[in-house]
Amino acid sequence: MGDRMSRINFAWLTLCGVALIWSAPSRAIVDVHEQYFAAPESSKLSSWSFDVSGATGNDDRQAVSIETHNLLRGDKSTWLFVADYARAESNDLETEDNQFAHLRYVHKMGGGQGLEVFAQVQRNRFQKLATRQLLGVGYRWDRSEMSGPRRLFGVGVFREREELVTLSDKENVWRGNLYATFNVPLDLARGSSLNFSAYVQPDIENFADLRSIAVAKFVVQLTDRLSIDFTLAYDHDSKPGFGIDAQNFRYSSGPTYTFKD
Repeated sequence: MGDRMSRINFAWLTLCGVALIWSAPSRAIVDVHEQYFAAPESSKLSSWSFDVSGATGNDDRQAVSIETHNLLRGDKSTWLFVADYARAESNDLETEDNQFAHLRYVHKMGGGQGLEVFAQVQRNRFQKLATRQLLGVGYRWDRSEMSGPRRLFGVGVFREREELVTLSDKENVWRGNLYATFNVPLDLARGSSLNFSAYVQPDIENFADLRSIAVAKFVVQLTDRLSIDFTLAYDHDSKPGFGIDAQNFRYSSGPTYTFKD
């Protein structure tokens, strides 16, 4: 009964996330494991990050972004759902409209090993990306210690379908998927930790078409449920979309509220 209720609660959180998304970010790769090692003692976890900003007068602008990470951990399986929505206006003109959603199922095989299946969808109206959809499978190794460093490695393949607003043709490619995620607890402050993730996704038929990201995040736990983080990231895409540079550095900082059980 408990497992069934957990799945019902996770499905409800997933539907809430999808509702936010379809009212998936602009980057071709997103760090979906950002909260994977959070609260390892909890079977259910849902974290939400909100960022609202604006100005009136000489500079008239408004921006909002919402991000959610959800985990349902069982003895033999793990479900993960990630969603992100960002919208901005400047002088009554829309300047950003990005949406992203990712669903992943992991079947645990023992010894920290597992098989995974995942699906993802993205849209970015201002970069002419009508939709990017992918479906993939992979194999992972989880090397985690409850009180020490935690490590996750994965290798897999996925089929990607991309459609641009300006083109009638739809591009379909097979891509490899390699990633590594590390979490190191720190003694600098209460519940502080350093997270690092790297993803590489080459076109299997054309290795010159390569996408990659590297993300470093410093987290400080303010309370049992509230934390604040500072994130620094690097993105590379050898075939960037409309209006996007091949390389990009970005940073962000903000609070995250976590529901867990």
